[in-house]
Amino acid sequence: MEQTRDAVIRFLQERGASTAADLAKTVGVSTGSIRRHMDIMVAEGLLDTELMRQQLGRPVTRYSLSEAGEEETSGASYSRLLGRIYPALASLTQSEVAGRDGAELVNLIFDRVGESMARDHAPRITAEVFDERVQQVSDALQQEGILELVEQRDDLIVLRNSSCPVRSFAEGNHAMCDADRGAIETLLGLPVLQSSTVATGGDACEYVIQPPSVWEPASGRHGTKSIAGGRRRPPARWG
Repeated sequence: MEQTRDAVIRFLQERGASTAADLAKTVGVSTGSIRRHMDIMVAEGLLDTELMRQQLGRPVTRYSLSEAGEEETSGASYSRLLGRIYPALASLTQSEVAGRDGAELVNLIFDRVGESMARDHAPRITAEVFDERVQQVSDALQQEGILELVEQRDDLIVLRNSSCPVRSFAEGNHAMCDADRGAIETLLGLPVLQSSTVATGGDACEYVIQPPSVWEPASGRHGTKSIAGGRRRPPARWG
């Protein structure tokens, strides 16, 4: 039973809301069996359900991880995040704290968190081919619980993560989302557009990258730069 539940959770983390039929096919069990698992997980508060009407036939139920389910299954990512928040908080000087309100201090702390992630992983981002560098960044930040998948959509690269270790916090403050995006930008050396977040109701946090016509790795404007401490990085804009 635990193996089936783990497989369901992993699939919903990676792919978002799905039907029992889709889950049964992926996990390799009958639809009836998967529904029994889903009913138990709904009763435990780990899953949310949504009835989707179709043009033909009966409505279908789509299952997704609830806020409680996401936070329970993101325990390792949450622990890693705490391990970065404490040093960031301890690094603040009295002059940096003076005169700032709570929201500004949260932004400053998560700026430091983004800096530390980029700094720690930068030595392992060595590829000189753009696609390989993107994969290296994805692999590195998967360890932080930030990224899961790399997808190609037309001419764009999309980095996805379907779980959020602190969704309830992120719903009221985007500092952590900005820190994650900033770390990706720093490691890639390119603008990154965050197109959706789990905290605002999306199936996943998605980071969109427009590949450059000419890739210049690890030097000049594509080099690894620190995130400006104490200032929020504006979202990337194209066009």
